[in-house]
Amino acid sequence: METFFQAAVLVVVGVILCLSLGKERKETAVLLSLAICAMAALTAGAFLSPVLDFLRELSGLARLDSSVLTILLKVLGIGLVSQLAQLLCADSGNDAMGKALQILTGVVTLWLALPLFRSLLELVRDVLSGG
Repeated sequence: METFFQAAVLVVVGVILCLSLGKERKETAVLLSLAICAMAALTAGAFLSPVLDFLRELSGLARLDSSVLTILLKVLGIGLVSQLAQLLCADSGNDAMGKALQILTGVVTLWLALPLFRSLLELVRDVLSGG
């Protein structure tokens, strides 16, 4: 928990620094914001490691195909990165780019889920054919 609080304090300090840079140094403020977001993402990654280990263990116990877990983790990663990038776009005044990224994220998520949809379709076909 100490790591979380240290990261939270750094984020707040970063916000104050970005505000103090104001409109005169907007490019510097965006770069500082990007650096702090990257630090927060790396910190989150450290917390996710035990969660991923647990999901792998759970997947093994449930005898799930490893591709299912891989797809879910990719979708989670894409969603988190997309959300962070969209917020950075909004902060820099590029809301349209953030919305475009949101649309792209939805399409890529559907594309990643295609193997799951195909498996579901095969299961439905098997059930309907009685086999």
